[in-house]
Amino acid sequence: MKALQLKISLFTFLFFTFISISYAQEKSPAHLGLFYPISTHGTEAVHFTNNFSLHLLTGLSGGENGAAIYGLAGMVKGDVRGAQISGLWNNVSGNVTGIQVAGILNQSSDANKSAQIGGISNINLGNSALQVAGIFNTAKAVEGAQIAGIADIADTIDGIQVSGIASMSKSVKGAQIAGIANISPEIDGAQIAGISNLAREVKGVQIAGISNIAENVEGTQIAGLVNRAKTVKGMQIGLINIADSSDVTIGLINIVKIGDQRLGVSIDENLNSFLTFRSGGKYVYGIFGVGTNLEVKELKYGFQAGLGLNLAESNHFRLDVEAVSKYLTDFDGNNFSKFSFQLLPTLKITQSIHLFAGPSISYMYSRDLNILDHTGLTIWDETHRENYQAVLLGFTGGVNVRL
Repeated sequence: MKALQLKISLFTFLFFTFISISYAQEKSPAHLGLFYPISTHGTEAVHFTNNFSLHLLTGLSGGENGAAIYGLAGMVKGDVRGAQISGLWNNVSGNVTGIQVAGILNQSSDANKSAQIGGISNINLGNSALQVAGIFNTAKAVEGAQIAGIADIADTIDGIQVSGIASMSKSVKGAQIAGIANISPEIDGAQIAGISNLAREVKGVQIAGISNIAENVEGTQIAGLVNRAKTVKGMQIGLINIADSSDVTIGLINIVKIGDQRLGVSIDENLNSFLTFRSGGKYVYGIFGVGTNLEVKELKYGFQAGLGLNLAESNHFRLDVEAVSKYLTDFDGNNFSKFSFQLLPTLKITQSIHLFAGPSISYMYSRDLNILDHTGLTIWDETHRENYQAVLLGFTGGVNVRL
């Protein structure tokens, strides 16, 4: 019997508590004040939902259905439908439908149909449509945009993140853009960063000034220095590309497990000799080399870079076309530059040792004609103020060892 009485008493208490809360919210056309509780609603302000609020310093209410303006800060224990504007801080315990503008900070439980604009930060425990802040934004889910001077943080993005330093999200459908770094396990769209992008799954594009890192890429990685991925169904473009497997790699050094790496030596009609490393995928490969001129002592330091394309290959033969740039110097005023297109038929002595030789057409430039004794078949040349340039036919030959 006592247990039954206890249950009835508890039910009665909860019922009347619910009734009191339900009827506590009264509608008011206006709420005016200096600071809480010095206002037209006094200490009962939390029980009113207002169509208009104006407070010189701070204000408190149970809800807002129009415009709420505060000199310093405003706190709403319910929902806001309209505009909340303060000099420093806005705090809403419920949902915001409309706009929040604060000199420092906006806070809300959910703002999926609103814009939050804060001088320093916007903090949303739920969803958001638009967040713009001078320093950082946080939200659970963004369907629209996050824009911050330093950092954006969200669980999911369906739209865009833009930050001066870093953008972070668990999942992005759209774009992440950051001055320094983007971090997201899943990208369906684009990551663009001044320094680095980090992701696990990418369907789209990664563009970074220095590096891109991902596990699986369906699309393109473009980096100023290095791209790293496990599997790339698409393209990697960078100075250095690293992958377990990649459809197309365009760079000077390409380390692909399921790919092609060859170490070789070559010589051309000017007696420029280079030790070269060719690396890439099945069709496109990069070329990087160091060398010297075997005859001209002034051209003792040489560098070579370029790209090659495999046109055909069989068990005993392959045919490549390459675009290469060669630069030789003594770092004391003597230099020689040459850009060539070369066609290289290759005979496979074994599966690892390849002999190649073929014709080339080149544009060359040098400050001193006297150092050039072997110039090939000249098609056109010109000398102006001791600067010599020419277009010539020549050859390139050598041997590669497949690694």
